[in-house]
Amino acid sequence: MKTIALDPRKSIRSQIAEYFRAEIRNGGLKTGDRLPSARELAGRFGTAEANVHHALATLVKEGMLIRRPKAGTIVTDGVEKLRCAAIYLNWYSIQRGENFTRLLIEMLEKRLARSAIRCMVIYDTPSQNGLKELKLLAERRQVQGVIVRSLPPELHPFFARLPVPFSAVSSMRIPNRVSFFSPESIRCIMKRIRADGVGKLGILSSANLDLHRKGTSENALQPGFLAALREQKLEVRPEWIFDSGASAGSKILDSSLFACHAFEKIWTLSERPEAILAFSDDLVSGLTMAFYHLGVRVPEDLRLYVHKTRENELILPFPCTLLENRISELADRLVRQLIDQSEGRTPEPASLSCTFREWPA
Repeated sequence: MKTIALDPRKSIRSQIAEYFRAEIRNGGLKTGDRLPSARELAGRFGTAEANVHHALATLVKEGMLIRRPKAGTIVTDGVEKLRCAAIYLNWYSIQRGENFTRLLIEMLEKRLARSAIRCMVIYDTPSQNGLKELKLLAERRQVQGVIVRSLPPELHPFFARLPVPFSAVSSMRIPNRVSFFSPESIRCIMKRIRADGVGKLGILSSANLDLHRKGTSENALQPGFLAALREQKLEVRPEWIFDSGASAGSKILDSSLFACHAFEKIWTLSERPEAILAFSDDLVSGLTMAFYHLGVRVPEDLRLYVHKTRENELILPFPCTLLENRISELADRLVRQLIDQSEGRTPEPASLSCTFREWPA
């Protein structure tokens, strides 16, 4: 087996992966061939062992190599393409029982079927039996990829170690993510709010936007939000922000109760915001209860902006501006990222398009 001179100006790991990828495709390495040890390969390439391990792990996820105990790393016959994908739901998402999750699963199944990919849904338990099942399925190659409904930072190491690729709904700074907002759409939202005459904004979110944290955050949305608020000169005080981070604890299981209590706390302050931005539509029922209890008139006393998904229809009891994404677009991007990885293409972070709609129209 020949080796190549690595270009230090480019990714060492990507060059090693591409070398073996090309060798397998052009027949230089054949089905059943066993690769030398990572230590030996590192010596041949003149690089660290960790770089070799990472490069080979990429090809294992693509199905071009397989690792067998005591036998080493073996070239496969190339038929291990993306035939079956798992959709993973953590216990937190199941407890919340969102209509969004049901719709997402339906659309993922349809999108996978169009690409002739079967799927199975893995529902987790408090003891994380779902993760154990998923690990076993991936190691046995019964699934060749995973789509994660919601990826918190503490679970990222588990999915990164799986021998199959994954894509995830996440705002983490990882390449194989799909998030609801891009910096451009966040800027557009804040610009729209400012154009409506709002100067003071409160934010409620059932997810963690990490706006309380100072400095760099794992949340890729944080810099975009903070920059857009400064750019539009929108005042957002810490006491006007409630999310699943610093203000509300790590998990929000009852979104209605959370929204009701959070708004009541905001409305009892001596100085209140002129508008509320709610992420997402699962907060509407709680806000409705709070408005009724406190006698708040919308939009006379307060303007309301609600983020929702277009397919998840709601009947709202007050006028507001809707910021909408499409679940169908989310499903398409998650599946596309998974297919790209399985075919050897490097994934890029993706965000969804966002449109405005007045309610009632």
